[in-house]
Amino acid sequence: MEGLRDFLWFWPHRGFLGRGIGRAMGNSCLTVSPAEQTTFKWTIDGFSSLLNKGEGWTYSGAFKIMDLNWYLMLNLRDKKSGDQNDYVSMRLGLSKSSMKPDTIVEACFKFMIYDQFYGKHRKYQVKHNFETGSTSTGIACMIPLDILKEQSSGFFIGDTCVFGVKFIKVVTAKADMISETLFVRKTNTFNEAKTYTWNIEDFFALKNTSCSPEFEISGYNWFHTFSFLGLVSLKLLQFI
Repeated sequence: MEGLRDFLWFWPHRGFLGRGIGRAMGNSCLTVSPAEQTTFKWTIDGFSSLLNKGEGWTYSGAFKIMDLNWYLMLNLRDKKSGDQNDYVSMRLGLSKSSMKPDTIVEACFKFMIYDQFYGKHRKYQVKHNFETGSTSTGIACMIPLDILKEQSSGFFIGDTCVFGVKFIKVVTAKADMISETLFVRKTNTFNEAKTYTWNIEDFFALKNTSCSPEFEISGYNWFHTFSFLGLVSLKLLQFI
């Protein structure tokens, strides 16, 4: 079989594609060209089911190109400022496992929406520097959703759409600066007595062990735990 094909099903949670067998709400096929290893195609079968899930980002599975692990993100109901129409937008992410401290990955690539009839693919070229603080690109609004869904356009055929990314250049370089992050812990003290009251509306509906809502005192998050065995405790949840 030409290329690497990995079939995924839509996990019943908006914006994620999980691995497995069979099909629940659609089928997604991932293809990486074996010859050049510069192009990744993402075929989504059952596209109308993904549309019905509403707005939000859907993630492809990870794919390796140029020894780096990438993933695509797709939003079928994105908006432009001052425009109420839905747009199909894409983003490219670089896996954090592929990033090293003080290293920058300079990438030039094209987002692709494939015209399955006429070969008039929709393309959008992007340049982005990936680093530890910026592992994904900005949003690229590719095409109005209404145009994508037109049968005459060639993008939406038999409930299937094909998206992808074609890499033009990828260079890994050392950052030209040295960075350091200093974490300073708060040293707040209890200068005065403070009280938190936990009002329980339906006391007998409590489970054997129940927790209060979180509350903040002196810069820290806390919560109470209560047990019908007669045990009451106060726990520090996390630093703020």
